[in-house]
Amino acid sequence: MKPDTCYNGSGDGTRKQAEIWCKELQRRGHQVDMVSPWGNYDWKKYDIVHFFGFGLWNYDMIKWGSGMNPNVVFSPVIDSNTPMWKYRLFSHIGCEKLRLFSQNYAVRCYKEKVRRFLCRTQYEAAYIQQYGISPDKIGLVPLSYSADHYDVAIEKEPFCLFVGTMTQERKNVSRLIAAAKKYQFRLVLAGSTGNTASELKLKALVDGTPNIELKGFVSDAELYSLYNRAKVFALPSLNEGVGLVALEAAVHGCNIVITRLGGPKEYYTEGTVWLVDPYNVDDIGVSINLALRVDHLQPKLRNDIKRRYSVENCVDLLIEQYNSFVQLS
Repeated sequence: MKPDTCYNGSGDGTRKQAEIWCKELQRRGHQVDMVSPWGNYDWKKYDIVHFFGFGLWNYDMIKWGSGMNPNVVFSPVIDSNTPMWKYRLFSHIGCEKLRLFSQNYAVRCYKEKVRRFLCRTQYEAAYIQQYGISPDKIGLVPLSYSADHYDVAIEKEPFCLFVGTMTQERKNVSRLIAAAKKYQFRLVLAGSTGNTASELKLKALVDGTPNIELKGFVSDAELYSLYNRAKVFALPSLNEGVGLVALEAAVHGCNIVITRLGGPKEYYTEGTVWLVDPYNVDDIGVSINLALRVDHLQPKLRNDIKRRYSVENCVDLLIEQYNSFVQLS
């Protein structure tokens, strides 16, 4: 086949999604270019031009890209619980002459120029249908977990793990800390603490509470060790697209406590995880304490995630979507 092209946005999750698919396509013998908006490319030579991300850059990239190559695929990557009527309203806000656009203006303007919209969840698909996009143009390709270093010899320890950017309000770390204080479970926080000022705010929230450990950034080896040792992984986000870290924690044998809002719950069979109201500290705390005491959900959950969301299975679905309008060799 001729090269596919993946454009990855600035968001870490968006970039990771593109890179995981890129590496697996290359492993199967396809030529894939990870392009930059600063580069010069012969866009006509590609079988497919695949854009990722949901932001202002879409307007120009889809407009220019579709003019040079009609086989445009777009993964919108929507991480929001904004009411759908607001998304429809915001999609009308834009003025090309003044170069003023809302983030989703491009989708409404150029929906006819995109051959296929690829969504990670039914929840995400429902959002973009609000722009009048036909369901026939929308495909579902879930994300795959990217790390599996599970060591069955390591015994689970009674603590709850969180991994993510702690300074993002949507990650809801403040309520998770409040739940750990109130319900006295051991909590380990790993990931970005931001700048000095934001780190000081986090430390003030923890306030020397002995059952809460603020680790900050950790190495890959330590991260896998935490996944392997943690009995529970919690991601009670205010909004979340998929929650890839929770998938990876499940593959490492953790019980999962995750937000009931948005699309993440679609990745789990009913009754295998705790779905919580992220605005309710009591719901978060009670659910984590229950998850710390339960043993019967694993390894069934791990095996289910591995079966459904391996990179091989997810890229099979990706290629199936590509082949629906361009036959790849």
